[in-house]
Amino acid sequence: MIAESVEQDGGGALMELRPVEKEEYSFIEDFVYEIFKNTAYSNGLAEKALVREIREKPYYIPQLDLVVEEEGVIIGHFILSKLPISDRHENEKLMLSPVSVAINKQGQGIGTYMLQEGIELAAKMGFKGMIVEGDDRYYQRFGFRTSTEFGIYASKKNPPPSVENLMAMELCENGMGNISGEVDYSIYNALTH
Repeated sequence: MIAESVEQDGGGALMELRPVEKEEYSFIEDFVYEIFKNTAYSNGLAEKALVREIREKPYYIPQLDLVVEEEGVIIGHFILSKLPISDRHENEKLMLSPVSVAINKQGQGIGTYMLQEGIELAAKMGFKGMIVEGDDRYYQRFGFRTSTEFGIYASKKNPPPSVENLMAMELCENGMGNISGEVDYSIYNALTH
């Protein structure tokens, strides 16, 4: 089991990153729903369904279904799962989605901590790259770039709001060098529009 504790900047409280335990699956689905339900772009149902669906697919990696705890309370969650690009490369690339931070803990660096740790862990596990769809200004801070720079495009079946919202990053030198193609989220019913 992977567990790491760090002291939160300024707060003094310890945060621990660890894999989700099976008995927490339902709690995590509800946690994700509660965070996304009042956003401007979602009612939370797709994100909740996505968490369940990822866990049911062969792309699921239990060691990369992660939570952050503070004093025994879960305050964040994210999943990195295998993602095929044009029906290939699923053992080399990961999808980052969804990423959830407790509403009362947002803006305190927890998302940054989770993503930095997740990127490092995925690289140590030998994955070559990562794909995310989201706020390009936020994810650029971690090294993500517009996916088209790598020759990776969104499927016409599920286009992002703009081309900048689909991003990729290399987890090792030239990690995306021989990989190009289409990201088709229709492998997940929760992500089909």
